[in-house]
Amino acid sequence: MVITRKHRQQVKKNVVDFVKFRVLHTDDSPHRIALGLALGIFVAYMPPVGFHIVLAALLAFILRANKFAALTTVWFSNPFTFVLIYYPNYYLGRAMLESLGLRHASNVTDLSAIFNETFSFGSFITSFYTPQFWSSLGSILLQTGFEMFIGGLIIGSVLALAGYLVAVKFIIWYRLHHPHKLHDCTESNHL
Repeated sequence: MVITRKHRQQVKKNVVDFVKFRVLHTDDSPHRIALGLALGIFVAYMPPVGFHIVLAALLAFILRANKFAALTTVWFSNPFTFVLIYYPNYYLGRAMLESLGLRHASNVTDLSAIFNETFSFGSFITSFYTPQFWSSLGSILLQTGFEMFIGGLIIGSVLALAGYLVAVKFIIWYRLHHPHKLHDCTESNHL
């Protein structure tokens, strides 16, 4: 299938419309929407692979945030972004624990070789659906889970706070400058 310029423009339009009408004009306060976005970002940086959606939904429910916003932003953590998220988490967590004297560099496995082997592009594409890939991922999480958790807590908190502040200001600004009337279903031609 050849992706044409027209197709790319249609996809872009669909994404923009989705954000406009499903996020920016959703029937919820800017605070709740921004809090949902922030929770999704925060959870995306936590290491429990496979439980992000459940964790984001649970936190959104407990904190009364917009669940839809939380569930859409938690998808930033996906198999294609594992390395971009977990590698910095690991190194920051490792540095924090070493600086506090809780871990020694000699006791911590150097992840460079493991990450390069498990998450190299060729290996990732060919082995993503194999049990060996997921076994390697589980092994990495078991060896480095605490470091990733500490690093994810720090990076996730900073990015979630920044995301919240930007999102709440942007949503307020957008709603003031682009008022949107909700359409009455009875007046719609879609009946």
